[in-house]
Amino acid sequence: MKRIIISSLGIFLLFGLVFSCKKNDINGDSKTLVGGSYITLDSTINSFLDISTSTASVSIKVKNTVGEKVASIDVYAATGTPLDTSKWVKIKTVAYADGVVLNVTTAELATAFGATPLSPGKSYTLQNQITTASGRKFSVNNTPSNYNSFPAYNMALTWQATAVCPFVQADAIGDYKVVSDKNWQDFSVGDIITVSAGPDQNSLSFLAYPSPAAGGANRQPWIVNVDPAKDVATMKDQYVGDYPGPVHANSNATGFVFSCTGLITLKVNVNYGGTIYANQEFILQKK
Repeated sequence: MKRIIISSLGIFLLFGLVFSCKKNDINGDSKTLVGGSYITLDSTINSFLDISTSTASVSIKVKNTVGEKVASIDVYAATGTPLDTSKWVKIKTVAYADGVVLNVTTAELATAFGATPLSPGKSYTLQNQITTASGRKFSVNNTPSNYNSFPAYNMALTWQATAVCPFVQADAIGDYKVVSDKNWQDFSVGDIITVSAGPDQNSLSFLAYPSPAAGGANRQPWIVNVDPAKDVATMKDQYVGDYPGPVHANSNATGFVFSCTGLITLKVNVNYGGTIYANQEFILQKK
């Protein structure tokens, strides 16, 4: 039954619900209610963009034209909201072939955003607009969102670039101010935490939960490991100390560490005496 439903939806998409544009712009023309076309995602090769290197790139591999044959793909940077085509800036046109790799470099994305500098930790939206052999154009702008987001179609119309900078331990150590501990509230904004080198070159160590203000005892350093190419931070589940009672506490965390800007942003899961408090926001900024 599921296969029949998916097949029916595909036919419905291709023969009735996708608007095409015969004009030389992005916007669809509702007067041309005809069969659609799209490309599918083969794989995401890299979604992390090292903005410290102009030639670094993010890339995806696309395949399988569905509908009319695709001639080319225009890649845009969405410099406003993802669906605001008036803020789409064209980066390049790529001739289509099954299995073609689309890539965007730091330099290309920076040019698209002009005077607005790329920021580590920010995710940038890239939009693909396909042009068919007959000259019709399709993108998320004229493809119903329920089709674009439906996993069974695996459309490759929108992709992401997350800006990062290479992790350098020496740049990351030092005194940090607490920017946010709004969920767990062991710390106040402006409290100082000293971050030290961890047990290897891609790790950091610092004391956090339980804080002295919360009556913390037997406090153990958090060990945060950082992927040096992606800035992705992880802390394995570990004993971190005791709260009054005593109540034993364990924590683990995921997030990012940007040594180039001195920003640590984590989502912490706290095991407080056997009860899990998930996704506690913890953000530090180097002084």
